[in-house]
Parts: sequence; C-alpha cells; structure tokens
Amino acid sequence: MNSLTVKTKTFKEIEKIFFEIGCEVAKTLMEQFLEKADKALETSRDKAALRHKGSRTTTIKTLMGEVTMKRTLYRRVKEDGTVEHVFLLDEALGLDTIGNISPNLVEKIVGHACEMSYREVSNAVSGLTNQAISHQGVWNVVQAVGERQAEAEKRLIEAYNNHQLAGEREVPVLFEEADGLWLSMQGESRKGSSKGKKEMKIGIVYEGWAQRYPCSKEYKTIEKTAFAGYMKPEEFKALRDAVVAEKYNMDEIRYRILNGDGAAWIMEGHDTEGCLFQLDAYHLARSVIRNVSDKKSRRHIMRWLKEGQYENVFDKLEELKYECGGQEKGVKNLTALERYIRSNIEGIVSYKEREGIEMPSPPEGVEYRNLGTMEKNVDIFAKRMKGGKSWSVRGASNLSKIIGLKMGKGFNDKIAALVSGKVSERLTERFEEAIKTTETSFKETIKKSVYPMHQ
Repeated sequence: MNSLTVKTKTFKEIEKIFFEIGCEVAKTLMEQFLEKADKALETSRDKAALRHKGSRTTTIKTLMGEVTMKRTLYRRVKEDGTVEHVFLLDEALGLDTIGNISPNLVEKIVGHACEMSYREVSNAVSGLTNQAISHQGVWNVVQAVGERQAEAEKRLIEAYNNHQLAGEREVPVLFEEADGLWLSMQGESRKGSSKGKKEMKIGIVYEGWAQRYPCSKEYKTIEKTAFAGYMKPEEFKALRDAVVAEKYNMDEIRYRILNGDGAAWIMEGHDTEGCLFQLDAYHLARSVIRNVSDKKSRRHIMRWLKEGQYENVFDKLEELKYECGGQEKGVKNLTALERYIRSNIEGIVSYKEREGIEMPSPPEGVEYRNLGTMEKNVDIFAKRMKGGKSWSVRGASNLSKIIGLKMGKGFNDKIAALVSGKVSERLTERFEEAIKTTETSFKETIKKSVYPMHQ
C-alpha cells in the first residue's frame, strides 16, 4: 500500500477508487451471468417454435454503471398466425426497462425527484452511483413512471366500477381529507387557467392517529395513502373510492369522515349513508380572520360556531355590517363569510360532538382526533412543485402521483411493481447457484491477494 501513502491520497479518494473497482467487478459478473443464461435458454428452447435470428447487443444503465447485454433474438409464430420477434432472456428476466435503465436505478431517480429538481437529481444519482444520467434523462424516467401509475389508477377504477375489488383490512372508521394546490402553468397548459394557474387535486386516506413515540405529544396518521393529479371532480371521487375498496372491507366501515375546505369538488358524491363531511377548522378560522376585522367579534363568532349557535353568528354579522356604515369592502367581506358558513353549515360542528352520531371505539393503539392534517400533506407537494416553477398538466400530474406513492408505505415496492417484472423460477435458481460459486471463489481470491498487494 506504499503507493497510496506516497501520493498522499485522502480517504475519500481511496473509497471512491475501491467503489469503482467493485462496480467494474460487479458489471463483469453480471454480464457473464446474463450471457450464460441466454445460452441456456437457447439450448433448451423449442427449436420448432422458436427460430434463431441472431444476437443483438444492448446496454442497461445500472447502479454499477453500464452493463452490456448480448442476447439472442427469436422468431415465433403466434396462434393467430401472426409473427413476432422476441428475446427469451428478456421474458425470463421480466425485463421491461424505462429507457434501458434498471429498476433499482429508477427507484433511486424517482425517490430523489420527489424532493429535488431534475438537475439536482442528476447530480445526486451520478455522485452516489457509478452511473451518470442527465437531467433530461431524469425527466424522462419521472414521466414514464408517472404515466404507468396513471394507467394503474385507471385499471383500479375500472375494477371498482365492475365490483371486482374486495379489500381485506377491517376498520370501523376511515378518515379522508382533500385539498387543492394551485400551480403556475406553462405553454399550452395555461389555456383555460386562472391567471396562469390551475388547481391540482390532492387526497389522503388514513385510519386514525397514534403517538409518534411513547409519551409523545406529537401524533402521526396510521396507514396513510395519498393520491394526486389533475382530474375532474368525478374522476377524483372514483379514484378515492377505488383506493379505499382495494384495501378495506367496505361492509365493515361504519363511517367515512371527509375533511375539506368546502370546495364543491371535494364533496362530490359524498352524501351517501355513513359519509360525514367535516369543514376544515383551519380554513374556517382563516375565513373568519380575513373577513372580520374586530378581534373581539372574531372570538365570539368562533365560539358560537364551535357550539353550533349559528343564529348568534348571523345576528353578529348583520350587526357588524351595520357598524361598517355601508362601507362596500367591509359589507362584501362579511357577506362572503356568511355565505361560506351557510353553505358548509352541516360540517362545522366536530364529528365527535354531533347529535345522533355514536362513534365506535377505535382499535387498540389508535385514537380518533380532530381532522386537519391536510395542510402539512399539501406542503409536501408545495415544497417540491411551487417556488419559481411552472408546469405542464402532464408533467405536474406525473410527478404528483410519484410523490403521493412516496407519502405512503412501501414506496420502493410500489415503484418496482410499475417497472420490474419477476424473474422466472429457472433463472432464479441459476442466479443463486452463480452467486454462491462467485462468493466462494471471490473470497478465496481476496484472501490470497490482499497481503501481497502493493498498488
């Protein structure tokens, strides 16, 4: 190891050198495995059904760098008489790459893309792996994964409409929240927008709250599922119902409590038995503060609203209008507040304090608290998608779907389901044998070479 000392290399440089060596070794081993697997498939194939059409070479971008893969192309006649050309190795590997990028690398890219700009993701991925990727390449991956998730949501809604979903998880109460995020639009997406902005719809579903850790005053939501995108109100409602039906036994849900700011699209179709609407306390308080200038009057109004004394509220608003002396802005604000309260009057009192509503006991370890977590969830989208950025409808919707997936459990598994198939049982066995053989021989090689090594 004298050469390292003479050149006074830093530990960072040494680490990088060995990392690159390891990646080169891993790439070589993977290329050898794939070549042998392709040969085995060629030998064992049905020669009458699959005609050899020569070899083709491609390159897969992986965590270790670019892996060259040489595989055989075959001509196959289908049952209907049509001809197709296939790679048996691709079929056996379940390989369905995005731009010849491996599933593991895709997971890294989209995971970072939820929090960083595409250019920052490019730098981060190139720095943490042995594979360089441009910011345009990152954009391409995000669009492809987002579109696959959108297609998966369409299939889920179709299955729900055909009564094919039967979730197994059982809960007595389910909490749902929805809100919108206004984003600046670009190009063709600006058409029909309000002042160059369009509202993206965001929704979450969860089972209740639990302490973040023992004796904590902080709480977290349990089994949260998030979804988002540019959708029509009826499409958003269909997706919300499909997400619930896929996971939960609908017959066991006694109440579905929906929290929102009173927007019409949020309450779309939410008027069936067992569905309760809860007006978001934050938006209600904000509306009172914005439209009532007198602080003492605000306190009275908020107390009466909480207690359900609406006539006192309306009388007070009329009194305040009179005190304005006909000032147009003051009267206009108070009228807007009155209209907002009247249109959402059924959802103002907390669901736990309403007459005729007997809430079932929550499951062990779960608490039923006041709703209002949506603002924090919207902030997750806002931190990534607002602030000097403009979007196309397609670009914003695709990224939002990935962010929604990351907010729930099993993000990597969900992404893998979108971009990675299953390796055949036969190839899995060959892979396990190859790994055992390689590990044994590699360890012996290291033992023999580690001490004599000088540079």
